Amino acid sequence: MVYFYHRSAYFLYDSAIYDIFQVEGSSAMNGHLDFLFRTTRPQNGMIHSHKHQCYELVYYIQGSGSTRVGEHTHLFHNDTFTLIKPHTLHDEKHTTDSEVLFVGFQAELGKYPLREGLYVDQSEGAILALLQKMIIEMQNKRSFYTAKLNHLVGELIIELLRYDEFTTSEPSVDKVIYAKNYIDENVSLKISVDLLADLVGYSYDRFRHLFKEEYGLSPMQYVMSKRFELAKRLLKQTDLSISAVSNESGFSNDTQFCSLFKKETGLSPRRYRLQQ
Repeated sequence: MVYFYHRSAYFLYDSAIYDIFQVEGSSAMNGHLDFLFRTTRPQNGMIHSHKHQCYELVYYIQGSGSTRVGEHTHLFHNDTFTLIKPHTLHDEKHTTDSEVLFVGFQAELGKYPLREGLYVDQSEGAILALLQKMIIEMQNKRSFYTAKLNHLVGELIIELLRYDEFTTSEPSVDKVIYAKNYIDENVSLKISVDLLADLVGYSYDRFRHLFKEEYGLSPMQYVMSKRFELAKRLLKQTDLSISAVSNESGFSNDTQFCSLFKKETGLSPRRYRLQQ
């Protein structure tokens, strides 16, 4: 189901109720909603590079993939969101079906800037809770709902400004973490170092070096460790055939799986299952 709002489609707005927010005695920060919609993007879907006249927040409720915001590429997953400034080119690539919320808004911020980038929803999902309130308000359309939506945008701006309270690692480490998250969530898919390096915007050698420095394993060693971990779990907890376990764990074929699994554990997959 897709929910959609665009301020140009409604005429209820009452400028007398326009919300003004004060932060620590700063100049007023105003906000109003430009658009809001919720949709599902299909696996392997691509949103080509584009830009908006307003701020955009893209919230990934479920799913994974990559987004390039300006010169930086980020890997998104469940409960993350990107914040994009006006006039910044950005795109999206979805590696799984993804449930997404898009919010466009205007903001007059005074001396407090909103910082572009990818974030994890903190404080027990505070950002998503605000967005869900907006959807409910838009659907119900009670009196002064447009003013209420703008009020919620103001709350959203304050929550986003509070993200400066959270310390972040260096950008290079952030990117390696995104690559690790991508592997964790897509271990059954075809993964290569070239793909991972391209997703986070590094050369093959630079990415491989940074990943090993951070995790003590090369990217493909880490991929294989996660595949063996998944295969062991499937062998222990399911009745899937050896062929199905091989496929679900991301191995190319049964022969490769059985050979590598025995080399890793000293047991064939079948014997490993029987001994558990």
